[in-house]
Amino acid sequence: MKSALICPGPGKSGTTLLDFLFHNIKHCYGPREGKEYSFFAKDRDFPYENVFDVDGNDAGALRFEFSPGYTTVLDPSWHKNIVERIRKSVENPFVVFTIREPVSRSMSAYHHFLQPYSRFGQERHSAEARCLSDPYRKTFDEAVRSDQLIGCLLSDIVGFYVDSFGRDNVMFFFLEEDAAAFDRFYDFVFDRTGFDAPNTRRGAEIPRVSNGRGHPRYYYARDENVCIRNSAGDEAYLPAGQFYICNDRGHEIIKDMDPATAAACMEAQKLWTREFSAGYQSDLFDDLFRADFQKLSEYWVPGSYAGTIPDYFNWTYRDRVVPLAEPDFDLLKNASLSTI
Repeated sequence: MKSALICPGPGKSGTTLLDFLFHNIKHCYGPREGKEYSFFAKDRDFPYENVFDVDGNDAGALRFEFSPGYTTVLDPSWHKNIVERIRKSVENPFVVFTIREPVSRSMSAYHHFLQPYSRFGQERHSAEARCLSDPYRKTFDEAVRSDQLIGCLLSDIVGFYVDSFGRDNVMFFFLEEDAAAFDRFYDFVFDRTGFDAPNTRRGAEIPRVSNGRGHPRYYYARDENVCIRNSAGDEAYLPAGQFYICNDRGHEIIKDMDPATAAACMEAQKLWTREFSAGYQSDLFDDLFRADFQKLSEYWVPGSYAGTIPDYFNWTYRDRVVPLAEPDFDLLKNASLSTI
């Protein structure tokens, strides 16, 4: 393939928004399998162009892929393999990194990470193989310092792509500035890449494509019914002997939960951080992210970006509390009726 636009992430920095917006521009084509196809995460036995259903007459088509999974591994050999696969498949690749204030991004990633863990434990993507007896046992502070998916450090990764493809082929999307100025960002990409795909959605409203979710939580009625209240003060009861997973990604009541497993879940969720003081966020930036962003900012050279770069080094933080997931009263009422 002659050229393509590839976004390695990181996650929780606007990749879903960009994927949606590009999909709604004529002559722009994403993988038919959908976002995060991660074509270059492993060796393939078919060419990259086969991933896209491009109109045969669309000679100037812009093929794009947003796969934040490319930046979720710290091992340099992982990034080397991805870059080599890109090089073998695309003659002239253009790379976009999505950038977001790093503490906010990490908090969002942590919250996102807890959603499947609260339902499936360590085996979080398979209902059949779930492991609730091994729930997630990390505070945000522990997670951001130990998990690349949450505490993503970018400067070395970006540097590897710059060294491989050149500064002119590496671009940045700054979520705080560009989410509301997509037309300007797209003009920059259009001019830089030379793709013949004008912005056909110019002037259109920028949608909200990812709705926030409440913090997941567990309820366990071991020996007697438990009263559950929502934020409006309404009440419902969880019958004795039942375990309730309250999660905006999927509510569930388990009637035959092992008491030891239930207890492990209840203890684990006590570690899940919901409250973030402004002072803590500022200190975390200085402690963990400042040096990385100073190195990263070396790639934001004149000409590499057409808009305004947020002042991450003098960011104003505010206290934050992640809301709790609202209980599903219809599910609870049905559970109560089934015990009558």
